[in-house]
Amino acid sequence: MKPYKAIIQLTSDEPRVYKSIIGQINNLLHALPGKVTIAMVCHGGSSAFCLNDNNPNREAILQLMEQGVVIKVCENMLHANHISATQLISGMQTVAAGIAELVIRQQDGWSYIKAGF
Repeated sequence: MKPYKAIIQLTSDEPRVYKSIIGQINNLLHALPGKVTIAMVCHGGSSAFCLNDNNPNREAILQLMEQGVVIKVCENMLHANHISATQLISGMQTVAAGIAELVIRQQDGWSYIKAGF
């Protein structure tokens, strides 16, 4: 089986969406063990998902990252919300513009998934 690449867009501020996308990513990792590379781009209203403090999803997010899921956080979102990169869950990466990261990955053949519930 060939390797797969999925880029996931998260823009929501809804806790239900956070829970849903964590479950969907786990399902994808389980369905394609060792055969899928997953990256998530957080921008728009999704800053709460990325914060280290007072984040009920922190442990689940860390588990995803331990399984190789890369989470990229939009610097424009951080600036707009007066959030420092030091406030993010350790291991998250920043990108200048989340929307640009999505375009780049799709041009490179990554499958696009919009987070939702």
